[in-house]
Amino acid sequence: MVAELIHRFPEKRQIGVGASITSGVKSYDIPPHLRPGGVVSTRVLRSAGYSYRDIRQLHLSGDLVENLRPGWWSLRGADPAVVAAVRAGGVMTCVSSLVKYGVYRPFGDDDLHVRASRGEIRAAATIKNCSPGRGPAPVVAVDHPLIAVRAAIRCLDVENAVAVLDSMIRTRIATVEDLRQELSDLPRGRDLLGRCDRADSGTESLVRVRLRALNLKVRSQVQIDGVGRVDLVVGERLVIEVDSKAHHTDLANYRADRIRDRRLAELGYRELRVTWEEVMFGWEGVEQQILAMVHRGDHHWPRRRAPGDR
Repeated sequence: MVAELIHRFPEKRQIGVGASITSGVKSYDIPPHLRPGGVVSTRVLRSAGYSYRDIRQLHLSGDLVENLRPGWWSLRGADPAVVAAVRAGGVMTCVSSLVKYGVYRPFGDDDLHVRASRGEIRAAATIKNCSPGRGPAPVVAVDHPLIAVRAAIRCLDVENAVAVLDSMIRTRIATVEDLRQELSDLPRGRDLLGRCDRADSGTESLVRVRLRALNLKVRSQVQIDGVGRVDLVVGERLVIEVDSKAHHTDLANYRADRIRDRRLAELGYRELRVTWEEVMFGWEGVEQQILAMVHRGDHHWPRRRAPGDR
């Protein structure tokens, strides 16, 4: 039932198109989260009080622009990607859905992720069939984040799945408890949640997961007096700062970073800055450099003394 869907997944962030839909003397406001991307199902319309005759009138009047497939309609200004997902025989899910809510998109993932309404979706080079394993039958055209994330952790590799989970928590799309409740029945879900930590970007999450996979002790979002928060600290004093794709091209960020770099050096920290390009295309070299620094003991204070010790 639509009511059950609304009760289980109350609206947190709206993604939708248009205003109320009018049929003759009737006028109803369909909440944006029940017509995401400007696509609405007959089931939602019926639950809102429209009769089948009303729906036919809405189509004739142009309020319901196109019958995408039985039971699904596009409104004016509908999102082409959402329309494509419904035309393919399902609804938008997984990464494609989460991105609509502002969640991190893994680099290179440009596919349209679709959850089949029933049976198989229509095959296409850019369409990926994703399943959450369980979940209510599709009623809205873009899966709720807590349904989409079930598909995402089955679809993505470990580091990108963790980056997505970190992003959902950072952007407050879901709490840690929300995710635990939704993913606790999946061994992979429990494992991935155990790898989550604080991160300011998806790129930072990737670096943290990779470093911990090397059995390095890594702390996230560490507050250092006189400097502020740094992205990652390996061991006691090896600071890893991870620049996002746009961060290092901003002049103000560049100047602020140089001030922080000098202050870290003054305090005796070792620092390594890693660019987005290095994370995505040159990680092997970065990993070798970090391991060489750890092998020399650069991640420990000299004689294992903390700053300020005599």
